[in-house]
Amino acid sequence: MTSHVRIRPDALSKVATAKGLRSRYALAKALGVSQSTVGRVLDGEQWPGNEFIAATINGLDIPFDTVFEVTVGEVAATNEHASVSG
Repeated sequence: MTSHVRIRPDALSKVATAKGLRSRYALAKALGVSQSTVGRVLDGEQWPGNEFIAATINGLDIPFDTVFEVTVGEVAATNEHASVSG
């Protein structure tokens, strides 16, 4: 079976907003990753990689399961959109 780490965009949006990060640009700066990476992950175009996961946990000072979940089996990337605007 295949396992993936999936982001929960709505949860990340709530955390980002609570920390005063109201745009994808602000979130990317806080995480130290590119804005395009934030966009691709939030738009479900790519799975969050180790760097993105670590940057999110450390940069926002949150536990893993606040915004991430592990999926098991064949799961397509989600097309959910976060409300953190670009």
